[in-house]
Amino acid sequence: MKYLLIISVFLCVACSKPAEVEEQIAEDISFSTKTFTSERCIDDNCAKVELSWPIAENVPAASTINEEIGRQLLAYFQQDKTYDNLDSAANDYLDSYEEFKIDFPDAPGGWAIEVKVEKSYESDSTLSFKFSGYDFSGGAHPNSSVYYMNFDKQTGEYLSVDRVVLDQGEMLELAEAAFRKYHDVEEGVELKDDGRFFLPESGFFLPNAIGYEGDTLHLTYIPYEIGPYAMGYTELVFPIQEVNDLVRQ
Repeated sequence: MKYLLIISVFLCVACSKPAEVEEQIAEDISFSTKTFTSERCIDDNCAKVELSWPIAENVPAASTINEEIGRQLLAYFQQDKTYDNLDSAANDYLDSYEEFKIDFPDAPGGWAIEVKVEKSYESDSTLSFKFSGYDFSGGAHPNSSVYYMNFDKQTGEYLSVDRVVLDQGEMLELAEAAFRKYHDVEEGVELKDDGRFFLPESGFFLPNAIGYEGDTLHLTYIPYEIGPYAMGYTELVFPIQEVNDLVRQ
């Protein structure tokens, strides 16, 4: 009887493992893709809005992540206005285009806002999403941008830069060295004296766009952030293992 009892207990434990595994799988975060499009045309010229982004699912943290991403998408529309949702933001943008065409009927071309969001990194504790934006509302050239949003995977809490870069002083030194190499700044020449860069009185700074892609950390300066439009993007890439002690894992 003793041996039969031991065997029965063992079998019960063994049988319970698949259920535990299934429960764990069910609780893993997953993502689907959502799109939003809206367009309005006047004669042959059109204004359009095209957005795509991931929707987090299956875990309590999903709603917080989705809300934060939604707020960031609204930021791609007029900065001096507050919108309740994408429909109101897009309608306001398209209304502005119609008003523009009434005032300037001979103005060529159309307008566009395009944003694509992709999950660029996932670990046990951290999620990164990369925002790639394009905007043209008349003028000499379109504008483009890159931005990252980083989240605590377990809670869904948005992580500000100081919670991603834990040692900003040392990271700033590494970034400046990489920046100088990227732009071939001569040794002994201060960045402020180079003449190509936009620097505040406080000197060199970390960019707004900081996030993870694969096994690398990306620091991306977009046009006009630290240099003229013609300079384009400055993308500094660091293997995560090389900055292991400086950033969140």
